[in-house]
Amino acid sequence: MDRLQSMRVFSKVVELGSFARAAQQLEMSNAVVTRYVADLESHLGTRLLNRTTRSLSLTDAGETYLQRCQQILDDVEEAESIVTARGQSLSGTLRIVTPVMFGLHLLPPMLAKFQETYPDVVFDVQLSDRIIDIVEEGRDVGVVLSDLGLGSHLVARPLLSAEIILCASPAYLRDGPPLRHAHDLTHHRCIALRLPNVDHVWTLSGPEGQVTVPIRPGLLCSNAELAHQAALADMGVAMLSSYLARPAIESGRLTHILPQYQLPRRDISVVYPSRKFLPTKARAFIDFLLEEGRAKSGTG
Repeated sequence: MDRLQSMRVFSKVVELGSFARAAQQLEMSNAVVTRYVADLESHLGTRLLNRTTRSLSLTDAGETYLQRCQQILDDVEEAESIVTARGQSLSGTLRIVTPVMFGLHLLPPMLAKFQETYPDVVFDVQLSDRIIDIVEEGRDVGVVLSDLGLGSHLVARPLLSAEIILCASPAYLRDGPPLRHAHDLTHHRCIALRLPNVDHVWTLSGPEGQVTVPIRPGLLCSNAELAHQAALADMGVAMLSSYLARPAIESGRLTHILPQYQLPRRDISVVYPSRKFLPTKARAFIDFLLEEGRAKSGTG
């Protein structure tokens, strides 16, 4: 029995609600379609469909199996498309939306590397830190902060997990009050991101366990790049992703403060519309991004 083909036939029968209509669309005889489903039920040792002369309905086992079948068939289709894309010369415009920080600091070298392989792909990049619907705004691929929530019509794949650290400029620290423990933050100007349903408190984990500290924002901002630049301008203490802050720390323009405390990580995902009907260039770019994300995670 061709298990994969049996899954395809079973899924098509359920989709169309008829053996005859499935046979017509699949260009098979009714007997062959019936045999595929019967062989699948025999292999599984359970009935997947309730059949009457007028209707079809899924059994409980059939509902469970259908969900897994659809996932497996989607994964096979995606894998085949990725491999096919690598052998093709891709072209056309690829529309991407990313958070400002990611788009300014991490995305450009990735785009350059992708274009080395596919020079005829043109990127149309939108930078936005607000929650947007990539389908409504005509974007092929989105890079998003995973905790902002996604629509059920989107597929999300983990890309990066960002370490968050506290930073301030040497000039600010020199002129400010002591900063040795988490509670000392209450005496400092802080640079806070404006996030939905988030109060002006920072939660840290340190030697004494989890600590929740009320902060006094000197600046509220809507994206991490502004927080980064404000910290460089001596405006106070900022929460920054380690890969955003690292160059300034290494050059001495920022100082990693309270390193004995850890902050909640921020996960970043690649999102895109349903696996079906995804353009080949989008599939290839998504696969490339995920490989880049794995490489960065492996190197810390």
